[in-house]
Amino acid sequence: MASRNRTARNKKKQPKVQKTRLEKLGFEKANITAGELRRALKKGQEYGDLGEWEKALPYLLKAWDAMPEDLNLLTLLSQGLLQVGVRDKAIAVLERTLAIHGETVEICAIMVNLALEMGMPEVAAKVSRRLIEMEPENPIRYVNLATAYTGMKELDTSIEMLQSVLPIFPDSADLWNVLATQVRARDGVEASSVFFEEAMRLGPNDFKIFSNYGQSLLMIGEYERALEVDMRAIELNPKSPEPRIGAAQLLFYKGAFPEAFENYEYRLDNRRSLNQVILYTHQQQRWQGEDLEGKSLLVTSEQGIGDEVMWGNYLPFLYERAEKLYIGCNYRLVDIYKRRFPNAHVEKHIDQIHQGYRYRSYPLVQQLIKDGEVEIDYSVPVASSPAYAWQTLDDVKPHPEGFLVPDSERANQMRERLAAISDKPKVALAWRSGVMTVDRAYIYASIEAMGPLMELKDKVDFINVQYGEVSEELALAEKMYGIKIHDFEDVDLKMDIEANLAIMDACDLVISSASAPGQFAIAVGAPTILMSAPKQWWAFGGTDKPGFAKDCELIIGGEITDWNDIMTRVRDRAVDKLSL
Repeated sequence: MASRNRTARNKKKQPKVQKTRLEKLGFEKANITAGELRRALKKGQEYGDLGEWEKALPYLLKAWDAMPEDLNLLTLLSQGLLQVGVRDKAIAVLERTLAIHGETVEICAIMVNLALEMGMPEVAAKVSRRLIEMEPENPIRYVNLATAYTGMKELDTSIEMLQSVLPIFPDSADLWNVLATQVRARDGVEASSVFFEEAMRLGPNDFKIFSNYGQSLLMIGEYERALEVDMRAIELNPKSPEPRIGAAQLLFYKGAFPEAFENYEYRLDNRRSLNQVILYTHQQQRWQGEDLEGKSLLVTSEQGIGDEVMWGNYLPFLYERAEKLYIGCNYRLVDIYKRRFPNAHVEKHIDQIHQGYRYRSYPLVQQLIKDGEVEIDYSVPVASSPAYAWQTLDDVKPHPEGFLVPDSERANQMRERLAAISDKPKVALAWRSGVMTVDRAYIYASIEAMGPLMELKDKVDFINVQYGEVSEELALAEKMYGIKIHDFEDVDLKMDIEANLAIMDACDLVISSASAPGQFAIAVGAPTILMSAPKQWWAFGGTDKPGFAKDCELIIGGEITDWNDIMTRVRDRAVDKLSL
């Protein structure tokens, strides 16, 4: 009896703690005893040291409920929440920590990372300067400041700062790495290589360096070497999204589809930086390639509109297989998709940004689901939709009936406008991306590089389909080559995709860079020549004819980019295709 009483008294000395703090942050209740607290602290710290934050967080959350004001625990917890992408919860913990303890080096460091991930470079720069005052001997503080400067588009300021501190920290692989990425952004890939090499020498086990260098190699088309570098980064950190995505593109290029799609799923990882992650608000079960007979499928939009259209080439196959297809897309594609898929539900997506996350919804269909008016069996992001059919190169093919169809009235109007110019063949022309930075510029042609193609000026009419502000470039073409590239000033090529399709369908040939206009041309089935300095991973298998395209070929540069050679080959193929 006495023994049982002692046991009862001992139990009374270990009261359970209420879990109101966890509940406020959206976590479930979890009771904890003194012994469990010691174990939770130990395991949470161990997993945190290993960077296995998904495993660490359950232990840290248990410990936090018993030790709500412990600085080390709050610091570790906020760091873990940030690392797994739960930014709003990390902010809540940081706010509590600051209220209790004020500024500390550890908390300020987490605030910098959080500000960078949430797209607030000015805040990150301010806190980084404070950290440098607090800890001037730590090179990571300068790395963070440089990264913040990059977000503020102050590359010159950043590079000058890095060059001034590198003599103080010559063995810091992180400083060499961030310098390399910024030189690449300002001066191009080749100028950055020497800095990457030094970073890899100093940090042979730092996955970030290998991941960044892999991006450089991908950009210049050194695919075999790039894959080796990315696989090394994955070996060093299997859970990091960026090297996985780089490896996916390289595996697509090799035609290794199962492995490519497996790695490509990391594009959806919520640990990626701001504007790279989409969190869908619908709750439909993810499609894993199940039979769609008698089933409904929601295909959700992602990435830029060029990518959305490229992957959308598989939609006609899904339209035939599913009992009911629901398509979420960019608002500029709604009417176009409704025309192509008349029995589908087509709806534009709505985005809301909260705590650095992009939440994407489809309000009409989601309300129908909530009201019980429709049932949707599965959902899948559009770039994942071909994964279960594309297992080999032979599986990638255009739909027999094509993908997109131009509005007949708009197409007829464009044919009339084009015919009024002359009776020469019409060549639609786009030469670059709408997003031009130094490290992307070499991929695309310039007006100055178009000499060989412009030799066709007396045999064809060139029609502008390059979106954005191009008046200066069109004037330059006229000055250099005595040619008028015809431009419909009343057409907004960026916003009016219908006009793009109508013009391209009405032309005899489309010559485009490997960018959105090229994808529109492929989608509408127009004869197309794509030109690019590096190889394109979405050509799949390294071919010069993308398998999903009805009538398209790629003309790419060699080991050394020679745009005169590329343009000469483009000209010669145009002559052949138009029988000039």
